[in-house]
Amino acid sequence: MNLIFRKMKQIILSLFALGLFSFSNAQTNEKSLLTIQKQGVFAVGGTVIEAEGTYNPNNPKTEGQTLHVDHATVQYQIPADTRKLPLVFWHGFGQTARTWQTTADGREGFQTIFLRKNYPVYLIDQPRRGQGGRSPQETTIPATPNEQYWLGMFRIAKGDDYMPNVQFDKSPETLNQFYRQISPDLGTIDFEVNTDAVSALFDKIGNGILVTHSHSGGQGWTTAIKNENIKAIVSYEPGSGFVFPQGETPETMQSAGGPLEAVSISKEDFLKLTKIPIIIYYGDFIPETPSEFYGTDNWRPRLAMAKLFVATINKYGGDAKVVHLPEIGIKGNTHFPMSDLNNKEIAKLMADWLTENGLDKTSNSETSMEEEIKTLSKAKWQWMADKNEDSLSNLFHEKAKFVHMGGTWGTERELQVIKSGGIWYKKADVHNVSVEIFGNTAIVWNEITLLAVVGNNEVSNRFMVTEVYQKNGSDWKLTNLTFSKLM
Repeated sequence: MNLIFRKMKQIILSLFALGLFSFSNAQTNEKSLLTIQKQGVFAVGGTVIEAEGTYNPNNPKTEGQTLHVDHATVQYQIPADTRKLPLVFWHGFGQTARTWQTTADGREGFQTIFLRKNYPVYLIDQPRRGQGGRSPQETTIPATPNEQYWLGMFRIAKGDDYMPNVQFDKSPETLNQFYRQISPDLGTIDFEVNTDAVSALFDKIGNGILVTHSHSGGQGWTTAIKNENIKAIVSYEPGSGFVFPQGETPETMQSAGGPLEAVSISKEDFLKLTKIPIIIYYGDFIPETPSEFYGTDNWRPRLAMAKLFVATINKYGGDAKVVHLPEIGIKGNTHFPMSDLNNKEIAKLMADWLTENGLDKTSNSETSMEEEIKTLSKAKWQWMADKNEDSLSNLFHEKAKFVHMGGTWGTERELQVIKSGGIWYKKADVHNVSVEIFGNTAIVWNEITLLAVVGNNEVSNRFMVTEVYQKNGSDWKLTNLTFSKLM
């Protein structure tokens, strides 16, 4: 009997172990392994204060000693199979890098989501906040109960009542974790200090994409003006600091949350923002007309100001866009869409935008160059459909040739034809794209169906379009565009 018992015990233990192994495999498959090749933390920017006198180690008083202040602290992780441009995440008011990490309800935040998409990720604690808290100022941190106020301002709840169908987990522990990520300022908020530190970060790491939230939104525009290593900006619910060229600044906008003022800067500085793609996202619960509740009405003028900001950038040939999530069918988002319950859906929107703008290149330079050309060619068709003369004039080489079924001409006439509507390239459906690169020259073959308006006639034809691009400094210029009709 003992032998039989021992045998049965061994079988049961073996089956139990097999079950654990299967469960472990299921868990591993559910969340694939994330390989990090390098990670760390460093300080960047800041100044040094030195007390007068000479330091005496035998009588250690303040004389001659130093105080390193006003730096940002940056945590970074670089995945094994990395993309070329890193993402630099900058938090909002009362927040730290914690904004982008594990969500309050325990799910993966943007840090991990985008690491899984192979982007290097840098998380900022701005000067005088969190791990960047070393300040030159003596300060008092008030212990004022105010958390429900912020819950309203962040459009999560109004008093004890959550917003309808809000994308926020309502468990007590989630709320506890959310409140505990709020952080005080250890000195006066100084935009110049902050933007200098973040600009120093881009000096250190080179080209990258800046992702801002709320209070860092306005500082993001200023940092991009300071530093040309910022190649794009993604901004979640920017709250202030909208910049406009001198003489084009909108009037102050009022709300139940207080006034919102635009910032006037030189036109020369403003035009720097037209050189990079910019996208802005706003969540739900923002009224179209004035409301008595400060938490929602506060964001009404901010959304309106963002639309004016984007319109002004685009007026000068830029590429900026505002996405109001409910208008594209995504509802329930708070002021923290990056950590809401649908944050993977929000992350996909951003990832798709990065791809559409050719910002997702891998470290393989030839592959990246092909993708860059494909993206540029695709954008060209949209510019032609939109009659975007400014973008096309920047793309076309001054000596480019355009070969149509009805004749051949140069850049000046092609732009005039597009502007006047002589030929309106209404819509190009691209079926196949092929790219060959020869040094600084790229040839693109596009098989398309083109819906065009010629004169007053709308016609649809199938073409093989040959495009020739030549590298000019850091930019590609289109030197030839030939339409060959397919039978």
